[in-house]
Amino acid sequence: MKKTELVAPAGNIEKLKLAFENKADSVLVGGKKYNLRTGSHNFTDEELKDAVNYAKKNNKKIWVTLDIIPHNEDLEGLGEYVKFLEIIGVHGVMVGDLGVFQIVRESSNLKISVLTQASNTNFRSVRMWYKLGASRVILAREISIENVKDIRRKVPQIELEIYVHGAMHMSTSGRSLLTSYMSSKEENLDSNSAQWKYSVEEQTRPGEYMPVFEDEHGTHIFHSKDLCSIENLDKILELGVDAIRIEGRMMDNDYLATSVRVYKEGIDDFYKGNFNVKKEWLEDLKKSSPREFTRGFYFGIEGERSI
Repeated sequence: MKKTELVAPAGNIEKLKLAFENKADSVLVGGKKYNLRTGSHNFTDEELKDAVNYAKKNNKKIWVTLDIIPHNEDLEGLGEYVKFLEIIGVHGVMVGDLGVFQIVRESSNLKISVLTQASNTNFRSVRMWYKLGASRVILAREISIENVKDIRRKVPQIELEIYVHGAMHMSTSGRSLLTSYMSSKEENLDSNSAQWKYSVEEQTRPGEYMPVFEDEHGTHIFHSKDLCSIENLDKILELGVDAIRIEGRMMDNDYLATSVRVYKEGIDDFYKGNFNVKKEWLEDLKKSSPREFTRGFYFGIEGERSI
């Protein structure tokens, strides 16, 4: 039986090696261009070459994210960059925009994984991406496990990936719409302090103002609890999804090592036929995370319980 692939994030070469040392099957990285995580270290072209060589020596795979939501000028040079990625031997690229998708298809034979930002919540959109040439679709986070199962049954030809752990953000499948909107509203910027002048007041806590602020990494407002699926990992693997993903290219080494190790142990136990949630898994994940946990939408967010 083919095992489900564990995809881990890596913001730099140190984290990439750490993810592989803890038995991740694939690592997602970003280059210096065409990706949204500007706060992450990201990889120079030379570092990407080194990363691919290291991965191949260890029988692992590198995915490169091209997750920008581009305007016309943002597409300049993308075709050449995609050709470079193919030449150095990356396994594939992750794309959320149809225009970027088209450029990748025209410029290379790279595998294309459609990002969760494309908000695929139904089997018809997944099937359409397959017909366009995608090899994998990362499903939206706002669907139930029954919906995932139905998509798997109706579109067996394409690989499916879902998120199992990490930040949820105030967004639809990671599309940070507030950042996109507010960063264009320059008239709201105080020229003296260079900070956004917004705050939020909760109805039952008058006078307590929670700030909304902007920095070089985006606009910061509310933040969800982190997704944690380790308690239901067996039910997810039973669906036959091809890959599960851990979120967090900008998280620290402890978070990365712990989450990769725990989920890999869970995957291995499942395929050995003895999956049982271990108390130390939950304790270790909790210690390494800056926030409380939610089981997300897969199993009903209304009935969540914090770990």
